[in-house]
Amino acid sequence: MIACQNLHVTYKWRQKPVLKGVNGSFKGKSLILGPNGSGKTTLFRAICGLTNIASGKILIDEKSVEEIYATKGVVSANFQEIYTLLDVKAFDLIRLYTDLSEGDPQLAFRIIEDFGIDLRFLKKRKLSELSSGQAKIFCTSLSLAMKAKHVLLDEPFEELDPARKGRMVKHLNDYDGIILINTHETWLLKNLQDWEAFLMFEGNLYGPLSVKDLLEARISTTEEPDALLQLRLPNKTISIVRERRRGTLLTSLENLDKIYEVAGG
Repeated sequence: MIACQNLHVTYKWRQKPVLKGVNGSFKGKSLILGPNGSGKTTLFRAICGLTNIASGKILIDEKSVEEIYATKGVVSANFQEIYTLLDVKAFDLIRLYTDLSEGDPQLAFRIIEDFGIDLRFLKKRKLSELSSGQAKIFCTSLSLAMKAKHVLLDEPFEELDPARKGRMVKHLNDYDGIILINTHETWLLKNLQDWEAFLMFEGNLYGPLSVKDLLEARISTTEEPDALLQLRLPNKTISIVRERRRGTLLTSLENLDKIYEVAGG
């Protein structure tokens, strides 16, 4: 389990904190939904030890991030920067990282081939030479194949066409382990109904809820006393409610960047 306790992250070039006292526990398969710039990626980077924490704690299986830093088998992630430290062919990166982590290179190869990428192609190209979509598939497949207890996937559907998004959903649902995904896309809720869901806005984390609750949830532009959640946006608080007779259906939004348009209306 990953637990965040009153977590604050501030970048020197920003006056306002990016994460504003985040509290949450993640176990099983969890989804963090939020618009771009809400702090989702920063949260993942903090959990991976790639971003300094201003205050608060991150505990992974009750141990601090500092204690388990670089310990194999605990956390893997699909950040491309992790896998570009070595200037070798993409195929060799899979062999190397799965060997170091005691993972399963064949799992990575099977997933990559399912997306129509020929392994012979990976023997000729470095990760930096792949297209953005190919790189996303590569890094996500490798992070799953490393067989870590906790897998963090930052926007794994980004740069993928609809058919490939469907394939990615299947691989994530089939994966036997703990996965934490962040995304701003709402279409996938109907495909991940057994997952737990969190929402993230303006550096604040809300939840958990079941994904099934969010499928029928609506956005009310007023503060509702019976709301599932109340979200603090700049100069306004909006509510996520069950009531079908009021508000905008959450899943009707193409992505959660659109929620600011709804709130403004």
